[in-house]
Amino acid sequence: MVVRLSLPLVLALAVAVGCGPSTTGLGDDVADDDGGGGDSGNGGDGGGEDASDVDADNTDATTAYPDAMPFDGTPTCNDWQCANPIPDGCMVGTSDICGDGLDNNCNGEVDEGCTCTAGAVQPCFLGPPGHRGQGACVDGSQTCIEAGEFDFWGPCVGGIRPQPETCDSVDNDCNGCADDNPACCVVELACPTSMPEGDPFQPYVIDGTMFYSGAVQSWSWTVTGGPCDQLLAPNVSFTLQGQNTSQLTFRPTLSGDYTITVTIVAADGTVYTCTFIVHIRGPGLRIEMCSDRTGNTDIDLHLHRPDSTANWFTTPDTCYYANCKAGGGSANWGYANTPLINCSGGPEGALWTLLGYCRNPRLDVDSIFDLGVPENINVDVPQNGKTYRVMVNYYSGTGVARPMINIYCGGRLRATYGQAPDLVDGFDQSGGNSSGDLWRVADVTTTVVGGVTTDCAVAPIHPPGMSSGYWVATTPRTY
Repeated sequence: MVVRLSLPLVLALAVAVGCGPSTTGLGDDVADDDGGGGDSGNGGDGGGEDASDVDADNTDATTAYPDAMPFDGTPTCNDWQCANPIPDGCMVGTSDICGDGLDNNCNGEVDEGCTCTAGAVQPCFLGPPGHRGQGACVDGSQTCIEAGEFDFWGPCVGGIRPQPETCDSVDNDCNGCADDNPACCVVELACPTSMPEGDPFQPYVIDGTMFYSGAVQSWSWTVTGGPCDQLLAPNVSFTLQGQNTSQLTFRPTLSGDYTITVTIVAADGTVYTCTFIVHIRGPGLRIEMCSDRTGNTDIDLHLHRPDSTANWFTTPDTCYYANCKAGGGSANWGYANTPLINCSGGPEGALWTLLGYCRNPRLDVDSIFDLGVPENINVDVPQNGKTYRVMVNYYSGTGVARPMINIYCGGRLRATYGQAPDLVDGFDQSGGNSSGDLWRVADVTTTVVGGVTTDCAVAPIHPPGMSSGYWVATTPRTY
């Protein structure tokens, strides 16, 4: 369970207000992109410009991360300048340092030339490395792409990158100074630089009057989700209320980062914008599965118990729709039940409430009741050093399906399989538990310290005798 501070208190701690003293003017490195805003209902990875959009052959940091547009008005005061900007940290002409998720040489790519394990996910920052974690800047993520003998890191997507400085009480270009723009002597907007974490299935309320308290003509909110929302667009995994009011309520189904943008039109017609990220964090080990198939197609997610190699669909060794839902049996692995907050907001919340607890493990969403909606299996408190195997079964329907698996450990995305360009091929044979295609996805070994899942190691499963590719087959039905 996530304990959250009240939003006003968090905003009071997170928002930096006012003009910063300075001597360097507008020579701050920023990425020329939109920072990740997206339309409500449009899936995405947080938006913005991919690393691949920047000329990888250009090693001039000032080109990869151009300066903010110069101010073309008349300054009304002199206290907007930044006295001690944070160095960009660029090492132009060198190779990137592998594994740190940074564009060390500032050529517009992160960890280029570095090897990795296909499907692995790491945090990344596409901007001057010295500006990582400063001001509004938040890491995105990149997935390792399978490319035969030498796999490589894909583009850094999502997060919030350096932007031209605007008058919103936030260090948009992430150089250590907020509002270092001569237009920012009077600042009416106070955008947040961080937000409290949320829980899957629970409503998350954001009050826009905490950012702007003046008279307003209109409000407009947009939300962009993660990998599954890309795949499901225009259908998304979350719901929104109050999109055109001062208070937004969004209810996420999935874990991960959601990019929120609010556009405020003030009474005098001035347009203000805040963009920030809300992280939704499920506890323990969380496996989420989505697919490009809708209609009458039913694709099921399975998780195998550690310390057993029994065939799939064996009760209780496999957690799946038949035995892991609130209303359908119990995959009793000997794990303690967990607090009701972890499952009460899901589709079977009323049944879990009657039980008074959440099972561990459990399946919260079975898409047979809402086709196209992602399924998920949760082990809120897994065992330390144990290995859990993930599998997907084509239960019913027709046609080629493209499932995607996202694996979260301790609330953070650690691996993604089935995402473009590494799509799953040959997953086209339905037949239920007895003859439908099985995709044995990955083994997940968890690290648990003091009852809290801190990390995991994820190993993709390849066809027998092969060192790459996805293992999709109708037989055998063995582990």
